[in-house]
Amino acid sequence: MTAGPVVELAGVSKTYGDVRALRDADLVIHRGELLAVVGPSGSGKSTMLNIMGTLDRPSTGTVRIDGHDVARLTDRELSALRAQAIGFVFQQFHLAPGVPALDSVSDGLLYSGRSRAERRRLAERALRRVGLGHRLHHQPHQLSGGEKQRVAIARAVLGDPPLLLADEPTGALDSRSGAVVLDLLHELHRAGTTVVVITHDRDIAAALPREVRIKDGGIEYDTARGRPDGTPATAVLEEATR
Repeated sequence: MTAGPVVELAGVSKTYGDVRALRDADLVIHRGELLAVVGPSGSGKSTMLNIMGTLDRPSTGTVRIDGHDVARLTDRELSALRAQAIGFVFQQFHLAPGVPALDSVSDGLLYSGRSRAERRRLAERALRRVGLGHRLHHQPHQLSGGEKQRVAIARAVLGDPPLLLADEPTGALDSRSGAVVLDLLHELHRAGTTVVVITHDRDIAAALPREVRIKDGGIEYDTARGRPDGTPATAVLEEATR
């Protein structure tokens, strides 16, 4: 782990054929931040997620994750960086039917070189961390939606990555379960994890310490630094909370 920002995007654009999904994005995320990247469907937030998560490479611009210039890494090195530095939580839980929670989480370390006993010990610790110590041996069909998402979060933070990317983490949940999951993300943030929530929900975004709003592939404004046109962050924050 380096001492600098955990995410740095400089002039990042992404083009798919004739579609410019992301354009000239500049973004710095410091260690220990909790923020939302918010925008409607088609705004470019999923493209930004994929680039921050090293699941895709930019067409132009520079991406640094945990101090590493992504363009300089081989696919193998990129996979290693992703495994060590980034945890992913998606709207769909991606839990295999019939597989107990303990095994769903421990399988995240399947290629780590650790013994099965060690993987299961770490998985149990992660599940207890998210409040599921009493559900270790429950299969997905025996868990509520909120519990399934907490299993997914336990899997994502198993290796203590410095960066957690949560893509619409409450999108498949009722309001009560969603609130529990958001509380858990706040707890992980307080424990030192950098948490980025990708969402279309402006209420969720407004409740987080920092909001980065994307529109038509570009960063419309960032409450940490204002608009690209020079509008200060204080004015942007006042507008966002009206």
